[in-house]
Amino acid sequence: MTISSLFIALCGIGWIIAYIDALRIGFRDKTYAIPFLTLAMNFTWEILYTIQGFHVFGYHVSTYVNFLWVLIDIGILYTYFKYGRKEVKTSDPVFYSQAIIFIVLSYFIHYFVFNWLGIVEGALYTGFTINFIMSFLFVRLFYRRGGATGQSLLIAISKCFGTFSSTVLIGMIGSKTAGGVNNYILYMGLIILLVDLFYIYLLLKDKKSRHQKVSMAE
Repeated sequence: MTISSLFIALCGIGWIIAYIDALRIGFRDKTYAIPFLTLAMNFTWEILYTIQGFHVFGYHVSTYVNFLWVLIDIGILYTYFKYGRKEVKTSDPVFYSQAIIFIVLSYFIHYFVFNWLGIVEGALYTGFTINFIMSFLFVRLFYRRGGATGQSLLIAISKCFGTFSSTVLIGMIGSKTAGGVNNYILYMGLIILLVDLFYIYLLLKDKKSRHQKVSMAE
């Protein structure tokens, strides 16, 4: 296994753990554990680059990782459609139609970028942009829900680990496929890391607060 494949695998493992726990938390708390905006963008990104990755790279580790992400994201999307309605103040037809429209539009946006930048740069720049937005939306989700409902430290830490693994590969070590070290990805990845660490801090603080309340009640 090459260094590049190793870091891609580490990134994939981190996100797979985050996705699986997001699925678990969604059913446990009867809500969705990943902000829908980035969930839809991630899902369509994964579909496109699984298909295109297979055509270009064949049975590469990244193709397998993307395919696994797609399968788990189907389950997370189900939790959004099943439980998310109670958090969105609109009618049923508007809730479902706007979600489906956004998913379709996300796919076409990814396809446009793919045709514009190519498979490697298209996947990198859109992938990190989605990740960037997701980090801030997780913080917003925490404040909007008034705590850690529908969230977990495992999701936060695994996301942070998976993203930082790809940041190290693309922004520090450099990948031949991606054209060497990419400073833009490095800077964006470091910002994502800071926001993710802040989100982890919020969850740890909330967990400590809840434990203190339980101890006082006893």
